Amino acid sequence: MTETKEYKLQDLTMLSIQPIVRVIRRWYLRRAEDHYLICADVEQARAREAQQNVAYYQKRAALARSAQH
Repeated sequence: MTETKEYKLQDLTMLSIQPIVRVIRRWYLRRAEDHYLICADVEQARAREAQQNVAYYQKRAALARSAQH
């Protein structure tokens, strides 16, 4: 009979831990999502900067080409 009570107490203990685990999991996933969105913004800014650099060097090449003629 004591085994049955201990088993039920263990079930109750596990039930009370599950909401805490859910909260921690949600917090972790939200933090991961924010992190990846920040990474995406940084990569987008790098791509934009690289595109500006390409345009700058293309303009310089065009100016050098026109100066030759």
